[in-house]
Amino acid sequence: MLRRNRPNYLETLESAQRLAFAPLIFQAAAAALRSGLLKVIAENPGISSDEAAGKAGMTAYAAEVVTDMLVPAGILERTALAQGEENGKSGHGLKTTPTGDLLVYDEMTRANFFFSESVCYAGLAFTREALAEGKPAGLKAFNPGWKTIYPHLPELPGEARSAWFGFDHWHSDQAYGAALDILARMFPQTSPLTLVDIGGNTGRFSKAFLLRFPEAKAVIADLPVEVDALPRRPELAEVRARLSGVAIDWLTPDELTDRPQAEGADLYWMSQFLDCFSETEAVSILTRTRRAMTQNSRLAVLEPIVDEQRHRAAELSLAATSLYFTVLANGNSKFFNGAELRRIFAAAGFAIESEHPDLGVSHTLFILRPENAF
Repeated sequence: MLRRNRPNYLETLESAQRLAFAPLIFQAAAAALRSGLLKVIAENPGISSDEAAGKAGMTAYAAEVVTDMLVPAGILERTALAQGEENGKSGHGLKTTPTGDLLVYDEMTRANFFFSESVCYAGLAFTREALAEGKPAGLKAFNPGWKTIYPHLPELPGEARSAWFGFDHWHSDQAYGAALDILARMFPQTSPLTLVDIGGNTGRFSKAFLLRFPEAKAVIADLPVEVDALPRRPELAEVRARLSGVAIDWLTPDELTDRPQAEGADLYWMSQFLDCFSETEAVSILTRTRRAMTQNSRLAVLEPIVDEQRHRAAELSLAATSLYFTVLANGNSKFFNGAELRRIFAAAGFAIESEHPDLGVSHTLFILRPENAF
């Protein structure tokens, strides 16, 4: 069945082994990154394993085990020893491959890697259970009593919390500038605007919006744990006078119409928010949002569309994040494909006024209006 004489059999066999040992490769890479060993090698191409170990504070044995793993994995390669190191030594030197350089220097790769390591890795042991039950079984790696990850983000261990927000902010930030340019063309800068930032989390977008629109006000509508923390966030100090919050749990029947601050705003905003819910839940959230809007209100939805990406790397990142949603976040959501998301908008009573693809790395901005607004 394997047809061992077929072309490229050995290359295919190597690829299969890389998958079979992927967890070991990943942990070796994590150890090399966290210890600084990979950076030492990147900055000193041709360095010996022993010398790199000393600079990184590792034993020679530990460095040898890790680098022996990372060479066939394509993260390091062996070279002649750097000039001067060959005196009294035998063997080879080491240098990073282009993949290794990305792990050391590329911000997106590092955000994705540390998110996988600190947030996802332990919980992924429960993937089959999560798929079978439709619940985030992997959360038991943090706390067996948690039902979803979102109310507990402040409770994550330090490295996991830093990695979660680093991942979330990096991907969002790449698209925010372009999205604000589009919103600036929609709304005159002199008009006093009210923004309702649904799922606003730490207030990162609301702050950017208020700095771009100095006459505007913003209301963050999010879980109580996030709203309660807003006054204590020092990064919001310069916009605090124009920023407020209302608590809402979208997994209950709560309505924005019960919160006067969030009714009748000019602009409602959702960034990477709907993908945190199932299709049925997303329709419900959008429907309740529409009920708080006027005919002149607009809803801006910033989402990555899994089947409308320019690059395979972006598609792979989105597919991996969908598995995180399944195993650790909520058990029943994923990044939507284009047809699904547009169907959700229509089912909730929205018409698409405009679409703006290819913002940042992977996002599309949808400008929606209530279907009966002409």
